[in-house]
Amino acid sequence: MKLKVNPTRQELLKIKKRLKTAESGHSLLKEKLDGLMQEFLANIRGLKSARKRLEEKISPAFLEFLISNNRLGTQRTEDLISHLPLAEIDLSFFNIMGVKIRKGEIKNREEIKESEISLIATDNNLHQSREKIIDAIDDIIEYANLTIKVRLLAEEIEKTRRRVNSLEHVYIPEMERIKKYISQKLEERERFDRTVVLKLKELIN
Repeated sequence: MKLKVNPTRQELLKIKKRLKTAESGHSLLKEKLDGLMQEFLANIRGLKSARKRLEEKISPAFLEFLISNNRLGTQRTEDLISHLPLAEIDLSFFNIMGVKIRKGEIKNREEIKESEISLIATDNNLHQSREKIIDAIDDIIEYANLTIKVRLLAEEIEKTRRRVNSLEHVYIPEMERIKKYISQKLEERERFDRTVVLKLKELIN
């Protein structure tokens, strides 16, 4: 297929410059992709560990709550815990290789830890459930933060991989093809010019 490009030396210089920029960008993106993958895999391992720790703490807490709820009834249980404070999350942001990561921290940690279930509640399972949940607060936050971090890293990896593939399999090969086409046309023109000059010399002589 004939390329719609003007085969001049100026155009060849432009293509060479674009090609060099693309190859440099491809190299940088490959390095970024490798770094993102290492970060992603490290956080996946951390996420698995955090999930295991959380499950070990939450499962007993949930079981205690179910036992209490079954004994007291849903309405009674809700009345006894309705005054307990909800977690207030403070978000901060940091950057990993161009990825903006959100990190949550509980603002009212001490308030939550110091809060007590109504003194009129005599159900030990409900108290045990609360204690186990309090003990798991840091694990809950860590798991949530890692989950968000892994998701954002995965999205950036996919985006970066698409850009790398586009440069590697589409843009750079196209620039190489145009460069080759212009070079061939210029060589043909030079050969033609030399032939014309030789013919002119022959005629003059």
